[in-house]
Amino acid sequence: MTDAPFTGALAVATTPPSILVVDDDRRVLELLEVALTANGYRVITAVDGDEGVRRALGERPDLVVLDVRLPRKSGLEVCEVLRSDAEDPFVPIILVSAVVEAETRLQAFRRGADDYLSKPFSPKELIARIRRLLTRSAEGAAARKRARELDHEIARLRDELRRAHGEVQRAERLRDAAYGLGSELHRSPDPDDLTRRFLAAVQAKAGLGPVALLLPAPDEPAGALEIAATGGPGAEDFRALRLEAGSELLTLVAGLGRPVLRRELERLPELRDQVGPLGAAGIALLAPLRAPGGLQGVLAAGEGPGGEEPAAAELELLRGLCELAAVALQSAARHREQLDSTLELIAARVGLSEAERELDLEARSLAVHAARACRLPARERGLLAHALAIGRARRADEGRAALARVAESDRSGRAATLARILTGAATLAFDPEDPPDERRASLIVAVALDYRDAREREGDPQRALAIAFARAGEALDPATARAFERAIVERGEAPALADPSATSS
Repeated sequence: MTDAPFTGALAVATTPPSILVVDDDRRVLELLEVALTANGYRVITAVDGDEGVRRALGERPDLVVLDVRLPRKSGLEVCEVLRSDAEDPFVPIILVSAVVEAETRLQAFRRGADDYLSKPFSPKELIARIRRLLTRSAEGAAARKRARELDHEIARLRDELRRAHGEVQRAERLRDAAYGLGSELHRSPDPDDLTRRFLAAVQAKAGLGPVALLLPAPDEPAGALEIAATGGPGAEDFRALRLEAGSELLTLVAGLGRPVLRRELERLPELRDQVGPLGAAGIALLAPLRAPGGLQGVLAAGEGPGGEEPAAAELELLRGLCELAAVALQSAARHREQLDSTLELIAARVGLSEAERELDLEARSLAVHAARACRLPARERGLLAHALAIGRARRADEGRAALARVAESDRSGRAATLARILTGAATLAFDPEDPPDERRASLIVAVALDYRDAREREGDPQRALAIAFARAGEALDPATARAFERAIVERGEAPALADPSATSS
C-alpha cells in the first residue's frame, strides 16, 4: 500500500504538484518516478545539470530533487542557478548525494538547498521530506502573496495620502485665493476694477496664458457677451470673440458651471461651427462666472506658455476664482443699477413732445453705432445714454451739478467718469493725459447732442451732421467722423457718401 497523496495547502490545486528529479542514474530516476507517481505527484526527469536547469526554468516544478554529482553542471551549480532566478527563487530544492562529508552538506546549504539527503535513502523518507517542504513552500508562497498584497495596500494608502495631502494643499490654495481675491474684489463695486483684479488673479494663481473676460454688452438688452477686458500677451487675438445670447455654446458652458476645455466642446458635432472660432483665436477653455443671480460672464483663456492644458487642480482653483468673481460682479451690477436709477432721475424731464423724444432716440442710436464702430469700451458705451440725457442744452448745467454731488459718494467711479465725459463734451478741450476712451466718448456725446439740436432745426440728417462736425472742429478725429457717417447710412437717414472722410476735412 502506498502512502496517501499530499493533502497539505496545495491539495486544493487543480493539478498535482510537480517534482523535477535530476540524476544521471537511470535506475534512480525510474525508482523515484514510480514512488512519487504512486503518491500523487507529477514527475519530470533530467539526466544532467544543463537539462535540469532547462526543465526547471521551462516547466516551473513545485520542487526539485538534485543529485550533487551530475554531468555538465553539478547539482550545487544547478542549485545556485535556480536560486538566482528572478521569477521564482523560492522553489524548494533537495540535494541528494552518496558523499556523507560535512563539508559537502555545508556547501549544499550555502548554495541554497532546503534539505540534504544521503544515499542510499528510503523513498518514504524522501516523500516525507517532500511533503514537509511543499507545505512550508505553500505557506511561504501564501506569506509572500500576503506581503505583496500588503505592499499594494500600503502603496494605495500612500497614494491616497498623497491625494489627500494634495486636496489639503488645493483647499489651502483656494482658501488663500478666496480670502485674498475675495477681499480685493469686494473692496470696489467698479466692474472695470473687478475685471482687472480678477484677470490678474487667474493668471497668477491658475497658471493660465492670455485671458479675456466676456460680460453682457451694455447697449444690447438681448444678453450677448463681448470682451470687456483682456490680460497677457496674445490676448489681443480674442478681441473679436463674442458669445450670442441663447446660443448652444453659451447655454452649455453656463449649464456645466465649470471650466470647459475646447477639446471637450469639439467632441460635440452640433457645436462645430461655434467652436471653430475658439480654435482660430487660440482659446483653450471657457469658464462660466455663475452667481446665485445667474450667469455674470465667461472667462476665455488661451494655452499655457508650453501649450499644455491646465491640470485638474488648476481647473478646480479656476472654478473657485470664477465663483468669487461672479458674486462680486453681481454685487457691482446691483450697484450699477442703483446708480443708473439715480442718473435717470437727474436726467428726468417733463413736457417733451413725441417729436423731441424721437430725436433723442435718434441721437442716442447714432452715438451707440459710432461708439461700437470706434470700439469704445463697455464702460464708456454704458454711460452714453446718461451723458446724452443729462447733457441736453436746456438742463446741462443743472444736470452736471447734480451729477457732481452723486460722484462724491459713488465708489464705483462711474459717476465721476460720466462727469468727465460731459465736461469734455461741453468744452472739447482735452489734455494729452486724458484717457483716450473718455476723450472719444466726449466727442461722440458732443457730436450727437449738436446733431440732435441741428436736426430739430434743419431737418435734413446730412446737414445736421455737417453742422455737428463743424462745431466739433479740430477736436473731431477722422475715425469718429467716419463712424457717425456710417451710422447715418446704416440707419437709412442718408445715402452712402462717396468719400466717408469728406465732411470731417
